[in-house]
Amino acid sequence: MLCDFCKEREAVIFLEQMSGNGQKRKINMCAECAIDRGISSDPRSIEASIGDLFKELANLSRKAQRESRRMCPVCGLSVGEIRKKGLVGCPECYAIFKDDIRKYIMGKGIKGVYTGSMPDRLSNMRSVLNDRVVLQDKLSKAIENEEYEKAAMYRDYLKALEKTPVADGEEEE
Repeated sequence: MLCDFCKEREAVIFLEQMSGNGQKRKINMCAECAIDRGISSDPRSIEASIGDLFKELANLSRKAQRESRRMCPVCGLSVGEIRKKGLVGCPECYAIFKDDIRKYIMGKGIKGVYTGSMPDRLSNMRSVLNDRVVLQDKLSKAIENEEYEKAAMYRDYLKALEKTPVADGEEEE
């Protein structure tokens, strides 16, 4: 059984609280989390820290419930599921959960932007639309840097591309 706090290590301490109306609440903790929360073998210190444990666990479960309610409207995946699986459900998840995904990736020690190669299945994929976007970006940068000869060249390329249809109506194989 995993620890209720870190959800990584095996639990070695099992606490159960019984309320006056017969409700039971259980906590499973690993040794590291118990030490972090002040649980020791001293019976005088255990009473004070057990109450705090149940409050902390209640706060963790409320946070998990809030995260599970935030779902992607396209694929229906929640932030909690993305963290658990380490995979997003669709491209829209990246936009909706941008901050959460960034925190998750940083927590794993991954920094920077992707600089790898293009996947083989996408390497041949070039379209007029992509070329237009690239040329418009280069045109903007050339104007910003006051490189007017380059800007004129990019403008002319863009005009030539505007005469080219985005798709010819036939499906690619």
